[in-house]
Amino acid sequence: MDPLFLLKLATMPVVIVAATLAGRRYGAAVAGLILGLPIVSGPISVFVAVEQGIEFARAAASGTLLGLVALATYCLSYGFAARRFAWPGALACGLVATASMAWLLDALALPGPAVVWFTSAAILVAIVICPTPGPAQPRQPPPAWDLPARVLVSTLFMMTVTLLAAPIGPTMTGMASTFPVMLSVMAPFTHRVEGQAAVVSMLRGCIEGLVTFALFFQVLRLTLGQWPAPLAYGIALAATLVVAAAVLALQRRRAALAA
Repeated sequence: MDPLFLLKLATMPVVIVAATLAGRRYGAAVAGLILGLPIVSGPISVFVAVEQGIEFARAAASGTLLGLVALATYCLSYGFAARRFAWPGALACGLVATASMAWLLDALALPGPAVVWFTSAAILVAIVICPTPGPAQPRQPPPAWDLPARVLVSTLFMMTVTLLAAPIGPTMTGMASTFPVMLSVMAPFTHRVEGQAAVVSMLRGCIEGLVTFALFFQVLRLTLGQWPAPLAYGIALAATLVVAAAVLALQRRRAALAA
């Protein structure tokens, strides 16, 4: 069997299990921050670089940055809709808004420098206008199927995107890699079990995590093809972890002040 195929199968379960357990231990906001990290798109980018080439992966990084605008749109749409609707209505609002934004961004065909500025501005606006969580409800344990379902969905998604990379091209590959698959599993479950405050807290954490997500792919956009690929990915990962730690510290400070 192809070693790369086996590596794909092994990568996502490890990443998703680690991220899920960390989120369960530290709460909805941290779970959202983890979802805002490139834990799915990052491995997809690596496999795309191996299978389609460095230049393809570099072009896909620009598509991923654009996809973050659609992802932020999902978080905002679901968050505001959760104030008025139960999880099915909020999920529908989030998915429709995401698909509409993705279609608009694809139609605009923004040049590379404009992508960076547009994405940065969109994330900043999303952080500013994101709804504030209401009173929290007691946390309840997740069902037994939750973690296996996350692993299965994310692994199938990664395999699908990497298989379709050549036919759909680098820009759409990058945008597709940011589609809120995991968020569309976690947000409704959190909303149903823990309530509106918890899901809004998670979505806010995700939006704040998009800062690190954008940094990762901006570093790749600038370094892939210029430096050896392992070095480019290593620096992108290191920069992401540093900024993620800073975002986490700010979240904890905000929580301490609110307590």
